[in-house]
Amino acid sequence: MSQNTKRVIITGAMGFIGSHTAKAFQQAGYYVIGIDRTWTIPDASMFVNELIIDDFVNITATAANINNVDTIIHIAGTSLVGPSIADPGEYYDNNVAKTNRMLDDLSKLGWKGTIIFSSSAATYGNDCSVPIAEYAQGTPVSPYGHSKKMCEYVIESHVQAHGYKGIALRYFNACGCDPEVELGNNWNDTHLIPKVIQSVLEKNTLTLNGNDFLTKDGTCIRDYLHVSDIASAHVQAVDLAKTLDQGTFEAYNLGTGQGISNLEIVKAVESATGLDVDYELGPRRLGDPDELIADPTKFMSDTQWQPKYSQLETIVSTTLSWMETIKIIKVEHVED
Repeated sequence: MSQNTKRVIITGAMGFIGSHTAKAFQQAGYYVIGIDRTWTIPDASMFVNELIIDDFVNITATAANINNVDTIIHIAGTSLVGPSIADPGEYYDNNVAKTNRMLDDLSKLGWKGTIIFSSSAATYGNDCSVPIAEYAQGTPVSPYGHSKKMCEYVIESHVQAHGYKGIALRYFNACGCDPEVELGNNWNDTHLIPKVIQSVLEKNTLTLNGNDFLTKDGTCIRDYLHVSDIASAHVQAVDLAKTLDQGTFEAYNLGTGQGISNLEIVKAVESATGLDVDYELGPRRLGDPDELIADPTKFMSDTQWQPKYSQLETIVSTTLSWMETIKIIKVEHVED
């Protein structure tokens, strides 16, 4: 491999967002080094040139050629709102403390590259007017949201102290699956769209959490962004970082600027499948804001990025195609 080959490290490369991001970078001509402690999405292995199974905090030990890498895409972390309320220590340790240690170790090696950080709309909480711009000073409502916000502070401090470049991408709701049906979510995924689709495929009753939100139909509203659009945004962010001065940190929203309610998701799945979704209404989950909608204009104006796959119909159809495929595989394995 030539020393001039573009190289990138992706932490969490075997996860949902990390796998799609690995594919986007490989297709863009990068040599992809993936680091992850688990094989969440096994199909992701085809999109990494070099896979290291380890905790990302050991990045400087496991990636011996770290100084030949200009960019680290830091996606690894613990990422669910509800479990963070039950076990906050895991989130502050795995997300914040380990990110701090990783950046500190990089500084000791004299590394001067770019960190692209997988942040979240959960940093804004429930007290920001929508659409939410980057300057909004909301208060997170879960340890997960707090941990992502704290990570941004940690990264910004290291960027300024050690001369890195840093970009935080605040994803709104990641969803959808690879349009080429090579990657996707796991079965029994906890996110809403795959849960709705799985309930139809398995003919089970779905519980929608909450119908007392301050929204148009009582169910919570989110800005849904296709994972392939998130992946392409990371590639754009690397090019954007080249225009930044050393020691600079910038945060950007990733979203569509459009809000979709839980009931609208149900209707879209019914339209795609031609089947009724059997659902019941349950209590809202702790830490769920009423409405999260991005103002994504800053990233769009600073880059060439535009969402390509984030229409609701495309999000649902790509998820359905993937989940029908893995359901067939599951059935075949049971029969074997």
